[in-house]
Amino acid sequence: MSNQIENIMENTKTQMDLDWEKARQNEVIKCLDSNDNFQKVIESRPGFNESFRELDTIDCSDGRVLSGRKIGIAGSGILLPEEDRKVFIEQCKGKTKVLTTHDDCGAAAEKFKSLKPEEIPAGVKTADEYGIYCGAKTAEELGAKHEHLGRDEMANEYHNETALVIDQTGKFDSTNLDGFPNHFVCTGAGLGFSAEYMKTEVKILTGIALGHHGFGEKFNSETPFHIIVSATDDTQLKVWEEIAKVAIKEFGDRVKVDGFIAPENNQEK
Repeated sequence: MSNQIENIMENTKTQMDLDWEKARQNEVIKCLDSNDNFQKVIESRPGFNESFRELDTIDCSDGRVLSGRKIGIAGSGILLPEEDRKVFIEQCKGKTKVLTTHDDCGAAAEKFKSLKPEEIPAGVKTADEYGIYCGAKTAEELGAKHEHLGRDEMANEYHNETALVIDQTGKFDSTNLDGFPNHFVCTGAGLGFSAEYMKTEVKILTGIALGHHGFGEKFNSETPFHIIVSATDDTQLKVWEEIAKVAIKEFGDRVKVDGFIAPENNQEK
């Protein structure tokens, strides 16, 4: 049994090494690494103008869960403080078709371990079960369908994200954008979530990428993890770039912040 486990771990490590090399050859990542004019590069990508539309599916920010029209929130909202949760329900009620949760959710695990015994619902024994419980409850409040994804329905067992998108436009759908790298999605900036909550979300997700569940120590000053802000205008771009920099300060130069402005004619559709 010990040899079998070691073989699985070695195969996973080999696949991660291959995925890492492939990720560093991604044209968008190469642009970000080399400090090219990101606005010009992203605007030139096929599908850029079609990458902003109304979003109607709430998924975890997790890059392994990526549907079209995705609103990305850590744990599908499981970490939201009460005030931000009110904003969330108000913004998405009646507009959301589906809310998904998934196995092995880091946000659900974070929340579950913070609960006191009396706060755990009857019959719930694991973080995954708690994620399902919260997801079903939130979906009901939104008037949406709830779906839970097992490991076999997710893109990957380990985290292969090389970027995190903070979407202040609330309309960015990367599935239309040719060659965009694997990434976390944080749409809360476009839903009116507080800067304090968004800092927490960005920090937790970046920590996952830089930890042992992601590419971890492979991220350094020369090959950093990228925070990408999608903004409606230059003012909002600067605001959210600064918020991001505060959130990831402890990670030093292993993380780099950049961003772009959405095409004006697509922002109000």
